[in-house]
Amino acid sequence: MRKIFTDFPICGTFELSADDARHVVLVLRHTVGDTIPVTDVTGTTYECFITRIEGHSAYLTPAKKLSEPAASVGTVTLAAGILKGDKFDWVIQKATELGVSRIVPVQMEYCVVKLDDKRQKSRLERWQRLALEGAKQCGRDDVPDVAPVMTFTDFVDAYADRRCILPYERETAPLSEACRDVRTGDVVIAIGPEGGYAEKEIAYAGQHFAWCRTVSLGPRILRAETASLTALSIIMYERGFK
Repeated sequence: MRKIFTDFPICGTFELSADDARHVVLVLRHTVGDTIPVTDVTGTTYECFITRIEGHSAYLTPAKKLSEPAASVGTVTLAAGILKGDKFDWVIQKATELGVSRIVPVQMEYCVVKLDDKRQKSRLERWQRLALEGAKQCGRDDVPDVAPVMTFTDFVDAYADRRCILPYERETAPLSEACRDVRTGDVVIAIGPEGGYAEKEIAYAGQHFAWCRTVSLGPRILRAETASLTALSIIMYERGFK
């Protein structure tokens, strides 16, 4: 079954969200007395008994603790230029499966898509929902946060104290040369949009990040969404997917 999360610590009897209750009661056909694992906002997973079902509502009581959050080696943030169509949705889903901690949608100079405030709000709600569904599907013990849309300079300023890996089509140094430096600790992977990076964005990142490496992902030209998942996969592998 898919993972069930709560957005609060489990301390006693609680009610499932409407979507999860519907899935548990109508799809999985669970009934009173059945047990299901539930992970709370702290990342702790409990075996919970279904103690009451009222219509499409389900109430659970924790019976025992199954697991606690694993010790962290640091966070991995994926900052990516906003893409057209449903490509950014795909990046959210796959980055969630790979174990990313946070995803930052960035409005860059060469982004084809330009979102106004209203569209940013609706997209953010959709993206966070996709991250939640992705975490449920792949069995994660946490849900990655999707940050509000940021300009490139605001993004760099907000994460300037972290190490940044920046794949860039004009770079020749391979990603492998930087991997040993980001196996632990907090790291940001920054990926440009369909149109690539503007030169001034590369310069700004190099000037303001405390540690920044531009790298090559190989001789072929990758789509932006492919570059995101390629860089993230390699770095997560080097970190033991932690």
